[in-house]
Amino acid sequence: MRHFLHSSFLAASALLISAGPALAAQSAPHVFWASDPVRPNETVLVQGSDFGSLETVVEMARLDDGDVSAAAGEQAKTLSEPRIKSWTRVALLQASDECLKFVVPATWKPGVFACRITLHGATSQTFLLNAPDAWWLQGDEGEAATPGGWLRVLGKSLTREAAGDNSAEKSVRRCTVQLEPAEGPPAVLESSVADGYSATFDLPSTLAVGRYTVRVHNGTGGAAAWRTAGTMRIVPAPSAPTTVFSVLDFYGADAAKQMRNTLSKYVQPLDRTEGIQAALKKAKEHGGGVVYFPAGRYAVKGRLEIPDHTLLRGEGMGVVTLWWGTGSFNLDGGGPQGRARIEAPKPPDMLLFGRDFGLEEMSLYLPQVIQQGIVADDRLRIKRVRIRIDHSWLADARGNGTVLRMGRNFQVTDCDIFATGSALKLGQYGLVARNRILAMKTNTELGGAQNVIVEDNQFVSLDPTAYQNIAGRGRNIYYAHNRHESLYVHQADYSFTFDASAGAYLGGIAKAEGTRLTLAADPTYPKWAPEKSDWWRRACVCILAGRGAGQWRDVTSNKGRAWEIDRPLDVPPDASSVATIVPFNGRVLIVGNRFEDASWVNAGYGTSLEVICAENTLVRAGIMMNHGVHADDWFEPSWYVQYFDNQVTEGQTNIESLSGGRTSPLYSGPLTRCAVHRRNTLAADNSGNIVIHGNIHDALVEGCTLNNPLSTIKVDGEAQGVVFRTNTFVGKPGPRYEGTGLKDAVIEPPLIAK
Repeated sequence: MRHFLHSSFLAASALLISAGPALAAQSAPHVFWASDPVRPNETVLVQGSDFGSLETVVEMARLDDGDVSAAAGEQAKTLSEPRIKSWTRVALLQASDECLKFVVPATWKPGVFACRITLHGATSQTFLLNAPDAWWLQGDEGEAATPGGWLRVLGKSLTREAAGDNSAEKSVRRCTVQLEPAEGPPAVLESSVADGYSATFDLPSTLAVGRYTVRVHNGTGGAAAWRTAGTMRIVPAPSAPTTVFSVLDFYGADAAKQMRNTLSKYVQPLDRTEGIQAALKKAKEHGGGVVYFPAGRYAVKGRLEIPDHTLLRGEGMGVVTLWWGTGSFNLDGGGPQGRARIEAPKPPDMLLFGRDFGLEEMSLYLPQVIQQGIVADDRLRIKRVRIRIDHSWLADARGNGTVLRMGRNFQVTDCDIFATGSALKLGQYGLVARNRILAMKTNTELGGAQNVIVEDNQFVSLDPTAYQNIAGRGRNIYYAHNRHESLYVHQADYSFTFDASAGAYLGGIAKAEGTRLTLAADPTYPKWAPEKSDWWRRACVCILAGRGAGQWRDVTSNKGRAWEIDRPLDVPPDASSVATIVPFNGRVLIVGNRFEDASWVNAGYGTSLEVICAENTLVRAGIMMNHGVHADDWFEPSWYVQYFDNQVTEGQTNIESLSGGRTSPLYSGPLTRCAVHRRNTLAADNSGNIVIHGNIHDALVEGCTLNNPLSTIKVDGEAQGVVFRTNTFVGKPGPRYEGTGLKDAVIEPPLIAK
């Protein structure tokens, strides 16, 4: 049973404790996670272990800002615990063994805050709120960067938190990095573009090749607030191919004129497969090059294998077309013949493929039925390319096949892509930016993606059941400033979703020794992902309940009951602990997007760990939620999901954190923990609610504004550890908070009404 402390009971409880017997010494409190970014007069949630006593003391201090440039160098390397001149004790709003909630003093300036927790004379390590927390690094060469290229830092609290965070304050927000080589002086760089979740740095062309330790600072907190972001290799920029091989050299002097004539509306493309293959062969013999396509429409038969270090470049996206098709390329709209189904041979499994290549300034028309159009295993650069599906009007709705599948180190920029199935299947260390992508199934498959940036794109649904999906597993995804639109408008189910998959284990841990875990029972694998599947090397162990609840670790290997994790657990599990092993899905940043006509905008369905959903706009959407789910023999938790500054308009849209799904004979505890809803707004034309539902532990709704008089904030009786603070209800005539769970919730006055 969980016991919660409310601040109104502090005085009476202190008297009872002073009269009781001396308590035995115990372990110092351990902190697993704390909610930030956080501003003055906002609530902090801290998940950990050994918190649960009425004598728990929480102290805070604001770190002096100091001079960031002076903090560089040796001070940044030390990263010792900050020197605190004086601590301020803060009152607890609510406490349990596993979670504390307290408020940052309202009179403090925004900045980096140090915290510590003391129980029975034992004090936790000092932890910082609002210090920069880099989740991953990415460069212009994926896992590496080049002199004169760029470096991205992605995570949270990468810039200072301003009190009101208005547009003027945002315009001056900066992030600083220090690049430390193995030998020699560090390079200190200031971001060219930054928000709280992403910072971009232009690297000097004089930067030496080598491996650098990257440290990051957000401008507040002085020397103690430098944080290590990881390491980044600086490598020489790949040599740009310069030797040009025209695909028309094969055909003689008049070939360019003949090809240009194919641009006339009713002239059909010319088969130039032999010339293309000849140019590709020359490029391969020379170790790469530019395979050049003068203006015209080119019919292509069969597969094109692109040599390494080769760029396919057209004279222009609007005047060069490569067509894999049959029948007529151009149709006469005056008769029905254009709509006749064309019998076409089955296309090869891949049309255009290679390991390291690029495409630019051309259009591609792919066959109506494809398995994979373009496939790149390693380095891929595609820019200013239009992709269409031949005779697409004859395809079945939500067709299968993938237009573009990428492995590692890819960039797709400024393209115009249409797909009857999936448009893009993303791999690792990639950038998808400033594209217009239309799809009947999925615009950008994110399931399996890792370390990717998807930003500033226009995504259009061409089927009422199209979706964007992080299916089963995904990690380190920055999904920002994209616009979702649907051809079918209000009939659309154009969701942005996390999707649950399966698991390998639910039960106890028999032994935990450092990074080695021994399960108390045999794991159970789904048929599609047996023991040796790489799904389990991209999985996580989560402690659901009992000793150490709220911890998760990455799996590095598994065999039978023996599992290895990436680092030891801070608090080892004991006989009371229940663990699950599931594919990892989390560390996702969903920032500044506009979602129109969606059913679900999920910040987690199934496994969703450490997700931030901030500054998004939802228009005519059904629900915005996170939701832990489970079956009989696996559990997919939704932990540490935070919603900041989202705007919800038009219709009736609920913002929800919930636990649900089927019950299990092995475990009936919470599916969802530590959900934060802060400064979200329901517009006057949206009569939705904010809902905390089901067997959820520890949730916060704070600083939210509900502008429709029918809107309310609800909590049911299964939810535990719920806090409502400083929410605004505009023109609300009746109860502002509803539900059977109110009796156990903390509701902080005043209730603000306009």
